[in-house]
Amino acid sequence: MDALRSFLSGRRLAIIGVLLAIPFVFFGSSTFGTVFTNYGKVNGLIVSALDVSVAVNTVTSRLQQIYGDDFTTDTLEEGLLNSLVRTEIISQKALLYQVLKMNTVVSEDDAKRLIMQNPTFQTDGRFNQEIFEATIRANGILPNEYVENVQNSTLVNDFLLAISDSNFQIESELESQIKLIEQERDVEFYKIDFNSLKNNINPSLESALSYYDDNKLLFMDEEKRSFEIISVSQNEFKDSIEIPEGFVDSEYENYLERINASKERRISHIMVDLFNYESREDAFNAIKSIQDRIGNEISFEDAASSLSEDLVSAEMEGDLGFSSGDSFPAEFEDALDEMDIGDLSEIIELDESLHIIKFTEENKETPKTKEIMKSQFINELLEAESYALMLDLRDEIEDLLLNGLSVEAIANTVNQEFIVTNPSTYKDFNKFDRINVKDFLYGIDSASDFAEILELDDEVLLASVSEVTEPSVLPFDSITDQVFDRLREDQANLEIMDLERELILAMDDDSYALENSNVLKDSFISVKRGSTLFPQDILNKIFSSKLNSVESKKTFNSDIYIFKVNKITKPSEDFINTVISEYEEFSSTTSLVKLNLILEKEINKKIRDNIKNLNI
Repeated sequence: MDALRSFLSGRRLAIIGVLLAIPFVFFGSSTFGTVFTNYGKVNGLIVSALDVSVAVNTVTSRLQQIYGDDFTTDTLEEGLLNSLVRTEIISQKALLYQVLKMNTVVSEDDAKRLIMQNPTFQTDGRFNQEIFEATIRANGILPNEYVENVQNSTLVNDFLLAISDSNFQIESELESQIKLIEQERDVEFYKIDFNSLKNNINPSLESALSYYDDNKLLFMDEEKRSFEIISVSQNEFKDSIEIPEGFVDSEYENYLERINASKERRISHIMVDLFNYESREDAFNAIKSIQDRIGNEISFEDAASSLSEDLVSAEMEGDLGFSSGDSFPAEFEDALDEMDIGDLSEIIELDESLHIIKFTEENKETPKTKEIMKSQFINELLEAESYALMLDLRDEIEDLLLNGLSVEAIANTVNQEFIVTNPSTYKDFNKFDRINVKDFLYGIDSASDFAEILELDDEVLLASVSEVTEPSVLPFDSITDQVFDRLREDQANLEIMDLERELILAMDDDSYALENSNVLKDSFISVKRGSTLFPQDILNKIFSSKLNSVESKKTFNSDIYIFKVNKITKPSEDFINTVISEYEEFSSTTSLVKLNLILEKEINKKIRDNIKNLNI
């Protein structure tokens, strides 16, 4: 099943699932799907803003599955997200192209029924048209565009499901799999308990002393080090920073400007297409006629619905969604700068069309008061300035270090505290709690007189090794228990090898009498692959061994099993018939992976793409 899930969540994973999940978390207001967006084509199929948004969501979801939910695309190298999204779009469109060539169809009604079943668009379990339109249009997507994408995605899904259902399996192969997996084995075995064997060994004091003398390298203490250290903390500089006069007022003005720049404006429009007229003058006269009627004979909304030549937006009273300043044509954005909500523009002329726009809505963050923002501005200043001062001091320390000054001399020069730590092992060192600091200190080359610098987020350390106490042999009296334990373990390892050889021969000797309390003799019948009677590594060895062959295997805890499989029982025909349906899906996983590779190769054979304007 894992392979199947991998296939269905891979490059062309159930796109309908991604689309219907409403991936608006990743949609920005710049995802603007109108006649003005041009992302190019793949195999002749137009790439829309919604296609881009779905691809961004799919790529992000896939990366989060790999790196965790906290992953964000901001951490990717520059240009990498564009590349991944481009590849995703090509895969989606190439697959859709292949499906469309087969003349398959999903009706608009089927797509709408699928949308209506989506809980995102429901209230109390019933579809809510207002929620649907508000959700879609708030993200710069026109409802009919969304319906069309659901149609296409359903086509792709149906194709993928058909592929996955077309894995023809030979029944005899499936039965062979079941016979292999569901077989049972009768096993007789010896188990040597290593810890029991070890604990029953009682070395003499004389042998322990001899072992200690012969293996002194095993009983050394750890190296101890003392260090000369300068620690420069960012916090040291914060008290010396002065807040400039007028700083808060200036920052608050910048804050208000940022809020204003991030606002989103929504518009509707009426369009006249120049291609529908003999001359630009005729087109202008047509839209001028509409302009003169608005407010007298007809409302803007009715005019957009009945007279606009942008048929897509006309269905929604000319609605074009939101822009944060870069989605609409520049001429629209310039006109909006001079308009209030509810205003109509003068006639706006583009190269291929003429427009009247209406400013319908604005999303804008409500600014916090200056008093609330004051502490944030000051903290940000202190943080930035203190960090810069810390780095300035770091640079000065580096220069002094390159000039050959010692840590103590540098401390005196820059007026910083200089400390010398007591000799300590790595384990016992507690001057700094952070592991990366300990790793840095004990990684300094003790043979060098040159100090080293460690740069942390809020601190800079300069350190050199002051003194090294080399490891020495620990007195026997202080490690007596450790010596006895090591001696027992070594002797147990020698004895267990002799015992293993003895029991391998005894497995086929009916006259052998077991007289060792450290060994268990037993047998089990009808052992299955999922059994808990043996450790997993022993179980794997049992099911890979031959009938009547004596085998031995050491486990992770040093126990040793000596065993022989006396009987292999294959499942009955009745049992096979009972479980074969459960195995059909399991068996298909291998072929699904192969089919995925074939499909990948085939749909990418002849891709023609001119994707452009992907500035994600």
